[in-house]
Amino acid sequence: MKTFRLRYVLAMFALCLSVTPPASAGKPTKTVRAAFDADPKWDSFRSRLLPEALPQVRQEFGYRTSQNAGGESAGEIGGTIQRSRRRASYAKVISPKTLDDALSASGKLSVTRAGGGSGVMFGWFNQNSRGWRTPNSLAFRLDGNGGKYWMFYEYGTKNWRTAGLGAFDGLRYQTTKTKPFAADGTVHDWSLKYDPEGNAGAGLVTFRVDRRTYELPLRPGHKQEGATFDRFGIWNVQVSGNSMDAYFDDLTINGEREDFGRDPAWRGEQNDALYEERVVRPYHDFGFSDTNHAGGKPGEIGGNIFRDERPAYYAANTGALSLETSLTASGRIAFRNAGSDSGIKIGWFDSQSKRTKNTPEHEQPEKNYLGVTIEGPSRVGHYFRASYGDSSGSGGAPTADPRTGAERPLIKPDGAIHRWKLEYSPQAADGNGRLSVTLDGKTHTLNLRPEDRARGASFDRFGLFNIQSGGHHVEVYLDDVSHTASAE
Repeated sequence: MKTFRLRYVLAMFALCLSVTPPASAGKPTKTVRAAFDADPKWDSFRSRLLPEALPQVRQEFGYRTSQNAGGESAGEIGGTIQRSRRRASYAKVISPKTLDDALSASGKLSVTRAGGGSGVMFGWFNQNSRGWRTPNSLAFRLDGNGGKYWMFYEYGTKNWRTAGLGAFDGLRYQTTKTKPFAADGTVHDWSLKYDPEGNAGAGLVTFRVDRRTYELPLRPGHKQEGATFDRFGIWNVQVSGNSMDAYFDDLTINGEREDFGRDPAWRGEQNDALYEERVVRPYHDFGFSDTNHAGGKPGEIGGNIFRDERPAYYAANTGALSLETSLTASGRIAFRNAGSDSGIKIGWFDSQSKRTKNTPEHEQPEKNYLGVTIEGPSRVGHYFRASYGDSSGSGGAPTADPRTGAERPLIKPDGAIHRWKLEYSPQAADGNGRLSVTLDGKTHTLNLRPEDRARGASFDRFGLFNIQSGGHHVEVYLDDVSHTASAE
């Protein structure tokens, strides 16, 4: 019996020796405060990538005396429209309409040239609509693909919730058997209608091109959320890209005829302009900025960050931290602009894991991070949600509470200033650890899974870092940031 006890004690002692405690376990921490009144000289990894020669954007569209779109008489609208983050438009000012109103439009169109990665929007929108995808819009899109193009039909609510489909068989143009439209000047007839009573009263969009008709039911709750339209016409797809030559004629808008036999004097915005494009995919441009979008005195961190397969970050060196450490962070945030399929992460992470990660997240999830992810499907916009990844990449970033099903809070890319806070307690959730995220006084939590906590995670940076999955950009700024760092 004594021999058995001795062996047991020796075995437990050996086990204790074999377990290496986390680098920061039991180590003292401190709170670092950064007002960004001056450049903090934080660690920048691939955060400033703009090329020396910025691409040129040329917008040249509006009323034309030509007849490319096959109208009954000379005169049409259109020209050269280029994708760019800066909105350009040529549109008729209309009495405000909403998703409670029946809408209809029809006419002819022709595309004579389509660069790869080009695009044009046509339909109803709002004078304050900005971004990709466009809030307060109901339209169809011509998507250039180098000598050819696809058509899509879509809408956006006032809160950036969007939905859309393509004018082809199947859900993806990459796999459809339907042929694209040739950018050879062929004239196509089209119509776009919205029935607020369709789809059992939830709203229904119907798009027709030539002899093919497609339907898009509004998603649940989108009609109630609402949208307001006070313009009808052309605007550009608001992401960086190339140009397309497109023309429209013989329009009927809510029963009113527009044949463009003379200049209709519609309102133009940046539709005759030449400038440099500073938001170019996938060239990040973020770090210290002498602006004050997030409030307070001039000086903050942020800029334009793309979803991209390669890593990028701008962050403070915190020293060694881990999931054994109590962590807090807070500050102000201004979310100024965002495209669909875009996002960013804010929080603690491991610089070595980030720098050496050159695979997309669907192949290898992000390792060693803890904080908040700003991202979401286009049907909702952008969630502000708790997220983490352990040393193996296992983790979580749920868009709804795993226990109650309540959705995480949304943050709109409207430039409003918000207050946020992160709190991580390693003792909470029965010792598995809990991350709490607060936005404008409302808090949600995420409990770490026991197996993830057991594997642990290490951190040595706090700041902004990109989501490594292809997509578009966000423009975001932080100010008056406080965060936990190692005191050693």
